Amino acid sequence: MKGSKIIANPFSRILEIQGRMFQVKRTLPESKINMNNKDWSSFLKKYYHADTILRANGQLWICNEIQTISYV
Repeated sequence: MKGSKIIANPFSRILEIQGRMFQVKRTLPESKINMNNKDWSSFLKKYYHADTILRANGQLWICNEIQTISYV
């Protein structure tokens, strides 16, 4: 993905995009998913227990956003 980097981690893949971090749960080729159905994204989010789906380079990246904590 343009403007992003993958952080090396032995347990999971972490993406950093525009200052936000995501844990990648699964990548799927766009051609394998029927996106004509209006509920395809909510179905994938429920099935993989994810909160974000990103599209780039012909792939769907199913991710969970890593929340940042602000200490006061």
